[in-house]
Amino acid sequence: MAEDGHVRALRVLETLAGMQQPAALMAVAERSGLPKTKTYRALRDLQSHGYVDHVGRSGYRIGSRAVALASLIGPRPALLQRAQPVLARLAAQSAETATLHLRSGAHRVLVLGAEPPGNSARRIATIGERSPLSSGCGGTAILAFLPPSEVDDVIRTQAGSALRPDLAEQLDRVRREGYATSRSANHSGMNGIAAPLLDPDTGHALGSIAIAGQEIRLPEPTLLRLATPLLAACAELAPRLATVLGPSSSVRLESLDVTIQDFLGPQRHPGRASRKEVVGD
Repeated sequence: MAEDGHVRALRVLETLAGMQQPAALMAVAERSGLPKTKTYRALRDLQSHGYVDHVGRSGYRIGSRAVALASLIGPRPALLQRAQPVLARLAAQSAETATLHLRSGAHRVLVLGAEPPGNSARRIATIGERSPLSSGCGGTAILAFLPPSEVDDVIRTQAGSALRPDLAEQLDRVRREGYATSRSANHSGMNGIAAPLLDPDTGHALGSIAIAGQEIRLPEPTLLRLATPLLAACAELAPRLATVLGPSSSVRLESLDVTIQDFLGPQRHPGRASRKEVVGD
């Protein structure tokens, strides 16, 4: 039976997840057993939806949305495991939810969260939640520190949504202060503060860390007091993140802990390598 475009895209995503990254187009095509043209179309489709990132001549790597998917359905990739202690410490310091967001095109994806210890009343982060960069502190903290042309592209892409008329002024303020705040932007009754995770080489945002909680517990004075530990957490995590996700990184990513093959099952892939061989455990 002929393989349709959606199955082909999953096959290419699975192949890339099981390779060191960035991976060249020809390498992905050879590993997946697909023609170069079909592999290229699949990668472009995956890229347009944030599942794959193209890093120029270096090739392709898994994107933020695919990392979020892996977080939802299996063990955390090694990258997220490195971030967990930083978020856990920040959640304990603030007594609120701390979350890590990665950019996915004109959106941000919540890929990891930590709750304060011993307090079940706090909001539990929704892993995989996707929101526009123009909305909420986790998004605007990223948007403010993108190259000007990319900021314009994001705003143009989201022009049909309810963009705040003072967005440009807000982004200028975020650049001056180094952090963003929001009140009931994406969730009613929830306030938050976020700061960008900046690539040390480019100064551009790869993602953000946010602290959020009910507005009764996080009025503006409380939010502002959280800026110092938040900025310290971002300064600690950003260089680690940049070595893996930064556009100037020369580090090769190991394969993700979870690949699509695990969920299709070996019977769907006769003759394929075992999971250990695919993901490099």
